[in-house]
Amino acid sequence: MSQPPRGLSYAIVVLVAAAVHLQTLGFPFVFDDRYLVVLNAFLREAWSPIDAFAHHFWYGTPSGTAYYRPLVIASLALNGKLLGWGPVGFHLFNLLLHAANSALVLAVLLRIAVPKRAAVFGALLFAVHPATAWPVASIVARVDLLPAFFVLLAWLALVSGSPVATGLAFLGALLCKESAIAFLGVPFLALRAPLLPATGPRAPAPSGSGTRATASCALAALAAVAAAIALRLFAHVGLAIARSRIDGAVNPLAMMDGWERRRAALRLAGRYLGYLFVPWRFTDAAAYGPGKSGPSWGDPGVLFGTILLVLLAGLTVWLWLRRDRLSLFVGFMVAAFLPASNLLTPIGSLYAQNFLYMPLIGLALAAADARGRFASRTRVAGLAAAGVLLLFAAGTLVEARLWRSGPALFTAWTERFPNYGFSWAGLGTTRLDEGDAVGAEEDLRRSLTLDDRNAKAHYNLGVVIMMTTPPPELGGTEADAARLREGLEHSRRAAEIDPLMTEARINAARLLMLLDRPAEAETEARRALEATKGSAPTAGTMARRALAESIFKQHRYADALALYTGLLPATPDDPNLRAQYLDALFEVGDPASARREGERARADFPDLAWFILYSARVEARDGHADQARELLRTARTRDPKVDEWIGRYPELRGPSR
Repeated sequence: MSQPPRGLSYAIVVLVAAAVHLQTLGFPFVFDDRYLVVLNAFLREAWSPIDAFAHHFWYGTPSGTAYYRPLVIASLALNGKLLGWGPVGFHLFNLLLHAANSALVLAVLLRIAVPKRAAVFGALLFAVHPATAWPVASIVARVDLLPAFFVLLAWLALVSGSPVATGLAFLGALLCKESAIAFLGVPFLALRAPLLPATGPRAPAPSGSGTRATASCALAALAAVAAAIALRLFAHVGLAIARSRIDGAVNPLAMMDGWERRRAALRLAGRYLGYLFVPWRFTDAAAYGPGKSGPSWGDPGVLFGTILLVLLAGLTVWLWLRRDRLSLFVGFMVAAFLPASNLLTPIGSLYAQNFLYMPLIGLALAAADARGRFASRTRVAGLAAAGVLLLFAAGTLVEARLWRSGPALFTAWTERFPNYGFSWAGLGTTRLDEGDAVGAEEDLRRSLTLDDRNAKAHYNLGVVIMMTTPPPELGGTEADAARLREGLEHSRRAAEIDPLMTEARINAARLLMLLDRPAEAETEARRALEATKGSAPTAGTMARRALAESIFKQHRYADALALYTGLLPATPDDPNLRAQYLDALFEVGDPASARREGERARADFPDLAWFILYSARVEARDGHADQARELLRTARTRDPKVDEWIGRYPELRGPSR
């Protein structure tokens, strides 16, 4: 049977890779996408693609560990500038990047003389494997797609014997993700087990010219590592992340010590690597962290993870001693996973199937090479390979749908990782974002029962309590006041766990105002404002606003007015801020300014009854009762709540009759 044309092979691989992930184009921003893209004002700055090289990965966001991945940030910035800031353009880039990576896997396999049918199988295995679902469907998981792109270019350059191209491509990978360091060993292993030629289990020794080219590529890879380290130091990002910078709620293994952590990591390593070979629903019911009983050496999961890692490492060494290039593929698969395994050092995450995207490169190359050498070309073998690919594609379609919305993702996480407090906190947060405060509170309390060290869960529970509890001044009972005090304690606990979480102190200030404790609220707001130095401008704006409200409640109207006046230019379209500014202006007692600014606000917000009510207050205070009554009648036609508001303002009691 004739072989398909090479161009057709590439077209098939690219189209299949795109088709399997096509549904992701309709997905919204989910999870970390909101922090790194939606709320990250830095990305929208004119020079952000260049400035990214001077900052850590999470610069411009309120949280995150200080990785150094400037090319990923530059790609996100350019993505938004060129294709718009909606989710479609970002998902499209991820989809095309995965399709390109699948084509590059095929290119590497063909370049090292793997038979075309086996090469196409390997590329399709990479294209449709369920381990690709998360990195393609999650925009932020581009942090795995992009380094894989540069690593594959480095593989091609190594095969071609081009040191400059190898070094530049490897440097690009290192500037996307730290685990790309796994490629460093490939050119050194290739000195004994060359990529070309290789026709059997015992490859012949490489020629002198081939050895020199491979050695030059190895030196270029070392130079790339040196350049990446220099750039990290230039950006003031350390070579390793201190454990104190890792959020223990996200990765509770970071809070465990010594062999206890390593045993738990071995257990998880078995789950992850097992998923590469048998990608069936990744689950883990274990609970990790301080106070939790970690697994023993006799735990079946620990034994499985240990045996699997030892077998893969032993296989790599055995194949390498036999000068078999399969050792490069298997070795790269293991080496690419180890940095994300929590075995070497704790990292910022615990559960993320996108960790397997780069190891999948090694598996796909190994599977194609082995099939090209050992698999028969019978119809049965072809049907078996096609069946595996179809099953994997179906699994990818199902797995990717987890990312169709925040609630879908975190509901799945709570089912798969029922004792992981962070998943329940995420579900509570997404429900809060969608307006389901009751459901959010239940999930957040479940999260804190599992792990009391989650600052965001404490903060969001404080927000939920504030949203759902009437304060004393609006008829709240003593039970409501007690509930508000509980919300205050959760907000303060969040600030205690994460002193940089300024929003927790701001929330505490607001709760104190609801409890009629404005002096304490002012103290919290000032602490929040102090903590916002060097943070995103929005954090400082929120802190100043809370400070202005607390000062207003203490009847220091002139000081509050000065703060509101400074805040208005940044958010002129915020009706709530304008209303607070007008309240302060009214109390300061400048009739002309109060009238002028009130008229301007009515023009800017013609559909909002509150600003008509404000004009009625101005007229009533100036002795124009008839004009005030007419304005109140107009306001009532816009909003039936006007009569509830009138009772707050003594000057309207006469005209309202």
